[in-house]
Amino acid sequence: MPYIFYDFETSGRSARFDQILQAGFIIYDENFRELNKLNIKSRINSDTVPSINALRVNRLLISELLSEKLSYYEMTLKINSFLNQYSKSFYIGFNSINFDEEFLRQLFWEHFIYPYLTNTNGNKRGDALNFVTMVHAFCNENINVKNSDDGKLTFKLEKLAEANSFDSSNSHEAIADVVVTMQLFELLKKKNEDLFSVFKNNSISKNVEEKLIKSDLITYHNYMFSSHRIYLVKNIIKHPVYKNQYIGFDLKYDVDDLVELEESELKEIYKNKSFFRKIRLNKQPNILDKSFALKIKPYSDFSEDEIIKKCKNLENPNFIKNLTNILEKESIDLIDNQSQEDKLEEETIYTKNINYKDSMIMSDFHKHSWEEKWYFAEKFLDNRLKYFAAKHIFRNSPDSLPKKIFNYLHGKISEKLLSLEKQKFVTIPSAMQEADDISLEIEEEEFSSNIKDQLDQYNIYINFLNDYYSQKNPKPIRFDSILSKKLFG
Repeated sequence: MPYIFYDFETSGRSARFDQILQAGFIIYDENFRELNKLNIKSRINSDTVPSINALRVNRLLISELLSEKLSYYEMTLKINSFLNQYSKSFYIGFNSINFDEEFLRQLFWEHFIYPYLTNTNGNKRGDALNFVTMVHAFCNENINVKNSDDGKLTFKLEKLAEANSFDSSNSHEAIADVVVTMQLFELLKKKNEDLFSVFKNNSISKNVEEKLIKSDLITYHNYMFSSHRIYLVKNIIKHPVYKNQYIGFDLKYDVDDLVELEESELKEIYKNKSFFRKIRLNKQPNILDKSFALKIKPYSDFSEDEIIKKCKNLENPNFIKNLTNILEKESIDLIDNQSQEDKLEEETIYTKNINYKDSMIMSDFHKHSWEEKWYFAEKFLDNRLKYFAAKHIFRNSPDSLPKKIFNYLHGKISEKLLSLEKQKFVTIPSAMQEADDISLEIEEEEFSSNIKDQLDQYNIYINFLNDYYSQKNPKPIRFDSILSKKLFG
């Protein structure tokens, strides 16, 4: 099974509203010999306000982002074409399951491409950060980890590279981070074959579920709030609503009184105490044999009889019934609250399915010229797909949109980006505030000329966006190298 290591540099932290600016993919065989690679960049989208803090990390100038050869749309198609050459592969990133993979799914979904590439059709995916923290928790002599300035462990990729003597001079370049992730992963795999086997097994939801069902007790490891959390957990039930979630109980706590509580009393305990552990099958949880936790206090202090008694009490039918009712009601309340929220189209990837007819015609969108795409897009029954189609045309060939549609979309984007309220995405006012904060930092401390250049260009660009999206009778503008020269010379 080949490995596909990948990494993204992005315009911000939100997978739903930010964009990938740089993407790096390297294909390795099982011996970590390089087979192929893709190092690709895209222009900034005309409806995306980048975070200056993200650009600082990535060391990118706005003039560069406007002058890139490929649009976001073109980059997406090239990534899809490249990855479709490989099947039954193991996708690996660093902090990827909660970050990079969500960007990849959103990228494909908005571009009418099947979004679940990394964990379907024989593919599986893992997060190297999970592997690193698991190794450090149980075999810390096999990985070097530095402390941050405040004395806490740091699992940032560039710090791990330094600690383990890998070249990290180009950190936060997507393709460079891919190489470092592979080197770190290869080192850990060679030194920790047993834990690698656990890591690989946990990368498939079905395997995690089978282990939870077959094992009365498991070790559940998590790294959070700058420390390892290791629990001896008794699996109680599969969540009655969320089928990718199991509920376990941390055996460090007493259960005798707990299982006798009425539903209302148990509900308060469930809400306010940390007795219960939610295990999400599709997030590659660090699930290990119970023996790991049994070596650690307080679990090592428990006798076998104490543990057996706790497990038996937790199987109390009335307790199970009450817990099931609590979970069901909690889920209904959450669904009701979410249904009352106005979700933007970009946020609906997991909440509303594509109908069959639309799914059959989505791929045909890419076969049409920009001049034809809107007339084709009108075939969509789902208004979200019409909106995404309009966005692609607005970004790539805005003068190809009917004037009425262009004005509507410009107005919709303006309303979002000019909002004075706190949003889930970077707005023009919040971008101005970010820039002001950095200006104050520069006045107080010495900063490199590159950061000052970034900030100068950023201010020019944000002011341009503010003017453009404030227009009542806008004209189509292409965000490209010509605009870059106009703004920055």
